[in-house]
Amino acid sequence: MSEEITVAPLHAVVVPFPAQGHVNPLNNFAELLAMRGVFITFVTTEWIHQRLLLAAGDHKPKDRGSNFRFLSIPDGLPPEHGRTAQLDEYLFALQSLGPALTSLLTAADKSVPPITCIVADSFLSCTAELAKNLGVPRVVFWTSCTTLAIMQANTDLLISEGHIPVEEEDLKSKDKLITCLPGKIPPIRPTDIMSFYREKHLSDNLYNIFLHESRINKMADYVLVNTFEELEGGKEAQMGLSFNGCPALAIGPVSLPNFLEGRNSMYSMWEADKTCLQWLDTQPQASVLYVSFGSIAVKSEKQLHELALGLEACGYPFLWVLRSDIAEGKPMELPEGFKDRTKDRALIVSWTEQLKVLSHPSLGGFLTHNGWNSTLEAISMGVLMIGWPYFHDQFLDCRLAKDIWKIGLDFEGVDADEFKLVTKEVVESKIISLMGSSIGKKLRENAMRLKEAAKKAVMEGGTSYTNLNTFVKDMKNMNLYEDN
Repeated sequence: MSEEITVAPLHAVVVPFPAQGHVNPLNNFAELLAMRGVFITFVTTEWIHQRLLLAAGDHKPKDRGSNFRFLSIPDGLPPEHGRTAQLDEYLFALQSLGPALTSLLTAADKSVPPITCIVADSFLSCTAELAKNLGVPRVVFWTSCTTLAIMQANTDLLISEGHIPVEEEDLKSKDKLITCLPGKIPPIRPTDIMSFYREKHLSDNLYNIFLHESRINKMADYVLVNTFEELEGGKEAQMGLSFNGCPALAIGPVSLPNFLEGRNSMYSMWEADKTCLQWLDTQPQASVLYVSFGSIAVKSEKQLHELALGLEACGYPFLWVLRSDIAEGKPMELPEGFKDRTKDRALIVSWTEQLKVLSHPSLGGFLTHNGWNSTLEAISMGVLMIGWPYFHDQFLDCRLAKDIWKIGLDFEGVDADEFKLVTKEVVESKIISLMGSSIGKKLRENAMRLKEAAKKAVMEGGTSYTNLNTFVKDMKNMNLYEDN
């Protein structure tokens, strides 16, 4: 009797870290897989799912046809818990979700194809237990740049070489370079290392939590990174994440192909303002500064006042996203008379559809916290940046944008001292340099080259497009079985 090789339908369980900056890239990635015929189960926590439903209104996340379903699971915390505002407690709770995830997926609808892989956020170590329980490959998805991923995955190496914990005196040194990491990445500085690993955090829960996460990540069967080869060192860079010879591929920016083809795959935990695009339509080309610090970063009331006065003094139109918790958990009180003095050239909103804003022709620059999503979205749209990082990987992203890719500016010293007060005069000066000087003109040329490279990477035949197809093919090869 002849043997026939059959390929079972692929079924990927996609599990993002439950925060907006992680849900969106994993959701965009899931959409791209579904378009390639993969059945998707997208798992979020109940708290995140309800926030998305509330903010989405009539555009609610729901099953998208026969090969895409949503499931949710309790995170074990009370509704009033701050989640990302109390990050250590949040991460502790998430680390224990392995058994509950296994129960959820084994009890779910049996009419769907058998699960063939787990695609898990790099900060969800509980999915290692899930993949083991289900007997399927675990694919680690990095929502950061490759350089950060390599640093985080090699935390033990950095400890053994004496670079972690990062000492206060090293934070102030611009000359100390770290070159011991694998992969084709630039030499890094102490300020580039994830902020939770600084000496002053040595006794904090987060130091040990992220160390644990880094060790679990080395057990991946496959690695994907939300970047593109032309931005970060070609294929050699990603190979720095290839522990035990597992494949490691750059497949980003995952939001870009969906955006270019008009598919809305971005979710928000806040209701986006619908007037800002019309307001942008009234502004001159490349004239507007967009100001947004993402979904988590906060600043002091004093710092926000200096920012406001710098925006007023710069003379450029600006669109400013002011979350209700931006002032260390509270709404900001604007300087007296600020709205009246800037009303002819300013719009202040609580949230935006960021990709649509960044793609608008009136955008001239982006004052950003340099989270990786925001950084990569700005690169995808050719928008210059002024970096003002808050924590985590943002200091690294900011330096890469300024020193390596040369598409942005920063504020001196905030990488070593996140509480340093940036005065209104410095804010004004940086905005003018970015928006209206020969410096900005040169940066813009670099940004436009990277924009075209990002677009080429995700289009048919591009590096990220091809790598994503390779991933699907590899998953199929792992799913071969013999039918006698």
